[in-house]
Amino acid sequence: MTDMPTATPPPPTPPAPAGGGDIVYPQQPPKDPILILVLNLFVAGCVGYFMIGQKNKGIVALIAWVVGLVPPLCGTVSGLVSIVAAIDGYLQAQHLQAGRPVRQWSFFNDHA
Repeated sequence: MTDMPTATPPPPTPPAPAGGGDIVYPQQPPKDPILILVLNLFVAGCVGYFMIGQKNKGIVALIAWVVGLVPPLCGTVSGLVSIVAAIDGYLQAQHLQAGRPVRQWSFFNDHA
């Protein structure tokens, strides 16, 4: 009789974070929060999100920015999207720079 190693079952998959979606983990080297702020402010409100890994939020911000350019709105909504995305991107990048993960859809300081 040969000694065959017994297979152990894989560890259970951790539960998805509450209110969550995918988790974005810190990168090495971390992205500079000021760079993320400037990119979101001046480049369609979305490039900074793509850089830190919040791709879904970046796509939604880009769509909102483009829709905000239609003539009745005259870019007002696009400007607001850029300002909000710049502040939010800065706060998300700060959180990531500190070595803490964020959710794909976390906003401002909502990192529960």
